[in-house]
Amino acid sequence: MSDHTYCVILAAGLGKRLGGDSPKALASTRAGALIDLVLRGLEPLKPAKTIVVVGHKRELLEKHLASSPAAAHHSIETVYQDQQLGTGHAVRCALPALVGCKGTVILTYADHPLFRPETLRHFLEYHRYKKSTLTMISFQTPPPNGYGRIIRGSSNQVLRITEAKDCSPEELLIPEVNSGVYAVDSSFLKPAIDSLENKNSQGEYYLTDIVERASKEGQTVNAFPLGDPKEAAGVNTLSDLAFVNRVLQERFLQRLQSSGVIFDDLSSCSIDESVTIEPGARIGPHVQLKGTTTIAASVVLEGSSLIINSSIGPSAHIKLGSRIEDSTIGAESSVGPFANVRPGTILGAHVRVGNFVEVKGSTLHDGAKASHLTYLGDCIVGEETNIGAGTITCNYDGYRKSKTTIGKDVFIGSNSCLVAPVTIGDGSLIAAGSVITEDVPADALALGRARQEIKSSWAKKRRDLLSKKT
Repeated sequence: MSDHTYCVILAAGLGKRLGGDSPKALASTRAGALIDLVLRGLEPLKPAKTIVVVGHKRELLEKHLASSPAAAHHSIETVYQDQQLGTGHAVRCALPALVGCKGTVILTYADHPLFRPETLRHFLEYHRYKKSTLTMISFQTPPPNGYGRIIRGSSNQVLRITEAKDCSPEELLIPEVNSGVYAVDSSFLKPAIDSLENKNSQGEYYLTDIVERASKEGQTVNAFPLGDPKEAAGVNTLSDLAFVNRVLQERFLQRLQSSGVIFDDLSSCSIDESVTIEPGARIGPHVQLKGTTTIAASVVLEGSSLIINSSIGPSAHIKLGSRIEDSTIGAESSVGPFANVRPGTILGAHVRVGNFVEVKGSTLHDGAKASHLTYLGDCIVGEETNIGAGTITCNYDGYRKSKTTIGKDVFIGSNSCLVAPVTIGDGSLIAAGSVITEDVPADALALGRARQEIKSSWAKKRRDLLSKKT
């Protein structure tokens, strides 16, 4: 197959309606540039040569192709279309690169990124099985729409394709339309393209006109029916690009689901294709996973969690509304609800970071707990240490950050302030409400608060005095 298959990708268009001045083929999707998606789709066909027709800012596209991993699987040659004179003219620009190529030529577009590899493989197999001179991918869609209509004869044979702008009112009612992707015998392609004329409402050379030529010559012409019309979606506007991203996300989530990942509400999640999730993990609604994040087996991610470039260990539990970035969460640890784990944080196994706790650049060893309303910045917390509610590591003096080191089996009472740099020894106890500015030895009790004083009846006397003044 590979010695007789060639691909031509029309990629000369300008993406002005996509909000930029670069080639449309370089428009970015959640899975890469448009051209990369097209190249990945064509890869299973193992083309002997892939010709990319470039135009506007060709140097940007050629530079991208030189370094793109998707392009590395193709033998790519670029050809230049100096004027935008239609799709037929674009293919005409590619003909010199096809000299000596005998077999099947696949013609497609850089702004049609959703064709699945298996669809294109079946399409090529269908073309060869039917021994066609020309086969197009067609699909059914209700009018009105801007697609070219496939016109058939009395015996249901394909006669021609008529562009929507050139259709009669009756032809506009035809539901079978052209996707724009063709498989063409190489011996037919050159004379057919050379014979194209621009006698139409747009004054362009339509690639679709080669279908009528093949039919009139008595060549075998077929239409391969596309099962999912979404695959034929093209990108011309930002709305089109958003649709492509939705479809790509839907496909990726479905692949994850098929592999054993459990979703409570598949359609509400946003997960980058660079994310790895092991089977058995459970993903709640409105979860966002980005970058190089990895989720181990049996992890539970409750709703509205945001995790960026982080590793979540086996059986960890990330509760509602938590944010984790550039951090590592150990096995069977829990985070949240409403916790903020900032970059550089490492949580060991069985660690608990609770509601409204913020951790930054810190390491909490196995079994450590900070259950609520706490800030831990630039600190080390030893095994089985308990951090009481309202505790703060005072790590910034206005000029520099300093570290707090807390040993293992330490108990930090609620509403304590640990002023860095400071070390709290193993097994020690910090009384609630303390401000600690000096190191605490192991197994010691540290109190750093004002002595309580009680004045009997003071409050009553004050109320009486104020009531008389009123």
